[in-house]
Amino acid sequence: MFDTKEELIEFLKKKNFQKRIDKLAKKYANKKVMIYGAGMGFLAVKENYDLSKLNIIGIADKKFDNDGEFMGYKTYTPDSFMSQKPDIVLIGMIDPDIAESFFEEELYPEFGKFKHEFLIKLSIFDLIKMLFK
Repeated sequence: MFDTKEELIEFLKKKNFQKRIDKLAKKYANKKVMIYGAGMGFLAVKENYDLSKLNIIGIADKKFDNDGEFMGYKTYTPDSFMSQKPDIVLIGMIDPDIAESFFEEELYPEFGKFKHEFLIKLSIFDLIKMLFK
């Protein structure tokens, strides 16, 4: 999809991504938000956009343990973040299918279905355009 963080940042700029963040902040006002995935996608967003209106209670990733901090957020393992009872999980990964498979196979059986959506939303048009670039 994106070979470099710079390519992703350029894509987000073209999409006026702060609007997306502002819509999410309004939609989830006063809700506990957990970020799932701390790779290139989330880094590009965090370093270039204002997330302060989102009530982010932590970030989960397989590279984290439960007592650390990353970019100002408390860290959680993928198996433990649901103990914080987030109202919404925003998937910060560029390829959200990996997260959705993990949720379905590992977390839903234990915690039931929970509300989640993609932080970086790609349209069908975006995906097709990327295939032919």
